[in-house]
Amino acid sequence: RQEKLSVLRSRPLSIGVVGFGRFGQFIAKKFVEHSNIVEHSNIVGPTPDSNSGLETKPNTGVGVVGKVVAISRTDYSDVASRMGVKFLPYGDMERFICEEDLDVIVLAVSILSFEETVKELAPILTKRLGQSTGSGAKDNATISSSTLPLIVDVLSVKEHPRSVLLQLLPEECDILCTHPMFGPDSARDSWRGQTFVYERTRIDKVLLGESGEKINKSGRLAAEKTDKESSFVDSQGTIRDVHENSNAHVEGMDRMERFLSIWEEEGCQMTPLSCKDHDTYAADSQFITHLMGRILGQQGLQPTPIDTRGFQSVLKLIENTNADSFDLFYGLYKFNRNSGDTIERLRDALDTITRSLEEHKSY
Repeated sequence: RQEKLSVLRSRPLSIGVVGFGRFGQFIAKKFVEHSNIVEHSNIVGPTPDSNSGLETKPNTGVGVVGKVVAISRTDYSDVASRMGVKFLPYGDMERFICEEDLDVIVLAVSILSFEETVKELAPILTKRLGQSTGSGAKDNATISSSTLPLIVDVLSVKEHPRSVLLQLLPEECDILCTHPMFGPDSARDSWRGQTFVYERTRIDKVLLGESGEKINKSGRLAAEKTDKESSFVDSQGTIRDVHENSNAHVEGMDRMERFLSIWEEEGCQMTPLSCKDHDTYAADSQFITHLMGRILGQQGLQPTPIDTRGFQSVLKLIENTNADSFDLFYGLYKFNRNSGDTIERLRDALDTITRSLEEHKSY
């Protein structure tokens, strides 16, 4: 097993990106930078690279990328070529999944199109599974030829994609639900200090991220079900599953950790969190921010000659939130069950404040 893991860790990840719009390009560019790090792996210590503008690092075999392949409904082949990304048209989805030998597939599509996209991918993933198991690939030492790719979502809501992926994908697909809480504008210059939320959802057919489960000290999510046959409690009081001793589990965890290490090496604030807790927090932070920006934007507020710094911040909020598509705003509302409650509390708060103002008229 140690020899096999050594092979896995020395093999750079092949990453596919489904959806090559603005955010897909944003993350793909960073993945490509990690493939550049491999090319200069003979340099010891941080050294400026005149060609890429990167600080090159020694190749530890962890978190580095071999190739990046993108697929999208819109033709971004020129953009991809300039970036060093291989591009395929959306009609070549079967080739993308079955022939590109991908370790990880990141679904960088919109919230509204997410479920339909997964429905299109699922039968092709099932076909690839049949090809792998039918060709004796289990004895191969590489992850990609013995199992299906790790599927990663990057949506701004989390319970919705988690549910869709678990319902529609073959159970052999490992799943990682993430939310990089930054984008091309807020992290234009660097990802350092930016929050990256993630839930390890499924590895080797075992659910690890049931919403609301406690995260232990290692950041590992406890097993979803704790029946006597599949789970036990170790001497540290941590719930563990018998699958942890299988090659597939160890390999799947290793692949997931190598992908997460890309974000960690970029300086992201790594935040393990259940999908349920994410959506609870997001409704009262991200969604209400977009909601207030849209409400204030509807009033047509404009700069004045006597703007206070507070009002300038209001105008900046309007600019930032309205720069995003309405589809994103609608997705944050429709696919987070907590957003409706946020709106109701805002209405109640407005009514309370208005009544207080009216009551003070009599003073």
